[in-house]
Amino acid sequence: MKKWLIIIILVFSLLIVLKYRFSNYEINYKVDNYKIKTIYKNKRFYYEIKDNDYTYNFDILDSRSFRKTMISKIDLIEDEKLRCIYPTIEEYKTYPLCYLNGVYTDYNLIDSELLNEYKEESIEIEKPNKDFILYNNLNDKEYIALWNYKGYIVMNGKEYKNINLFDKDKYDNSLAYIIDNTIYMANNDEEHEFTKLISLNLETFEKKVINLKHNIDFDSYIVGNIKNKLYLFDNKFSILYEIDTKKDKVEIIGNNELGYVKYENGEFVTCSKSLYKVDKIKIENNNSNYTYSSDGIYKSYNENKDLLIKINNNSNNIIKENNDDIYYQYKDNVYKYNPYTGSKIIFYNYELTFNSNNTIFVYNK
Repeated sequence: MKKWLIIIILVFSLLIVLKYRFSNYEINYKVDNYKIKTIYKNKRFYYEIKDNDYTYNFDILDSRSFRKTMISKIDLIEDEKLRCIYPTIEEYKTYPLCYLNGVYTDYNLIDSELLNEYKEESIEIEKPNKDFILYNNLNDKEYIALWNYKGYIVMNGKEYKNINLFDKDKYDNSLAYIIDNTIYMANNDEEHEFTKLISLNLETFEKKVINLKHNIDFDSYIVGNIKNKLYLFDNKFSILYEIDTKKDKVEIIGNNELGYVKYENGEFVTCSKSLYKVDKIKIENNNSNYTYSSDGIYKSYNENKDLLIKINNNSNNIIKENNDDIYYQYKDNVYKYNPYTGSKIIFYNYELTFNSNNTIFVYNK
């Protein structure tokens, strides 16, 4: 009897842990005159705050505890043009949420003494007089690779290293693709057609060769990847290849004889050749909680896509998103944006304005 009682208690305890430590939830409550909605799902808290005239939102990426994580206090910061609130959540760092002249705007973009105490000290960047400069704004778990026509400049933390992979210079780097910590690219030392993929591990700098056992025209493009499998379409010969990067195995999964397939909703379905030839379809691996608009960068949370937050004043090329970090290129500089710190310059390269297409790759450890 005691044995069964112990088992029942253990099972009951496990159910409690699962419910109050891992389960999703949504709660609605009030703090002062503000209506607040909090949603927890997949290790992320989303907060939406409303008063009579304004709506604010933000999120925090973390696992839940046994108790629900709620806003306990909201301070108002305002003048004639500016209206901000500063939410307080126990055990979490937050930041001001602001409207400037009626536009929901990242507080790091706003020049106001009212917000200075919340900002990190910014350093003015003078115009560089070198071809390449790495600034001290990367951590040891961030890796960035910049194409330098024969290989890459690989940056990590405060250091960088030049890695040459080819004998010949090549301006176009469109046949390159990153999966986790490894960049895969066509063998640029071959002419017209390539028979090998070259890979570079950004952490170890290990270089490998994958023999494709097929002649693939350089008029091709990377369709995308599903886990460790890379998909490449040869536009000249109308062949869709599946390349297993772990087993170094290559298969033809689409051509005029076999027909063509595309990856949709987690499975391959039949499609026309024109989707590859004309539309150049891609496999999208997008699990983002956010969407973006141009004319500067406007960010919106998927829970409320109508509420746009201006996070940058310039039109930019977004390279990658990692959690709430956004890596982007503007003119000859690459930056990282985070809502807590604003935009920080990572590196300068004198040619980025003219050649930024598929030249920058980011890996987060």
